[in-house]
Amino acid sequence: MLNVLYKKVNWTKVQYVGFDMDGTLYDEYDFILQVYQEIVKQLMNNSLEILTYMCERWLQKGSSYPYIFAETYEFAIEKNLHLSVEKSQFIKDALIIYRNYIPSLTLSSRTQSLLDHFKKNFEIFLITDGNPILQKQKIEALELNNYFEEENIIITGLYSAAYHKPNVDSLNLLEINSKNALFFGDRDIDKIFAQNSSMQFQKVVNMIGAE
Repeated sequence: MLNVLYKKVNWTKVQYVGFDMDGTLYDEYDFILQVYQEIVKQLMNNSLEILTYMCERWLQKGSSYPYIFAETYEFAIEKNLHLSVEKSQFIKDALIIYRNYIPSLTLSSRTQSLLDHFKKNFEIFLITDGNPILQKQKIEALELNNYFEEENIIITGLYSAAYHKPNVDSLNLLEINSKNALFFGDRDIDKIFAQNSSMQFQKVVNMIGAE
């Protein structure tokens, strides 16, 4: 099955299989839509126009775009939406909602089946960047503890910047031989991370092969 799905992987050398989370194991847009709806509800008078703008900008720019809240505020001003706070306060308020949001997320049946297979046949680990509180909420919502041992889940935001991808220090927290590892990710930063640590890399989007 794996040879058909991921043809470029040399499975004879693989003992360890690692995963990014957002965009790799689930569709990150599911989370984005939920949290942006909450931000718009609390801070933007539940404006559908603002929600549409935010979602479109995220789709255009991709994961972790840092200027989306500033641009959203400016867009709201252009549309004459009455706002009770200044731009800097809006950004702070939006970030608080974003980082503390408790999402409702599920893995696809395909991803569940793949994780079951990998868990039975390899040692698996998860390395995800991002705010620790938020990433823990996502991990819980996705029930990833059913697949990954706690010590094999690395949230790099709990550590210094040296542990964030594409740096490879996070691998020092795991007892693996990276030369015998495969890493799944959806972004170029994941590919560079894998290359820097001598892991094989498979690009996927929601566990669907992308290259």
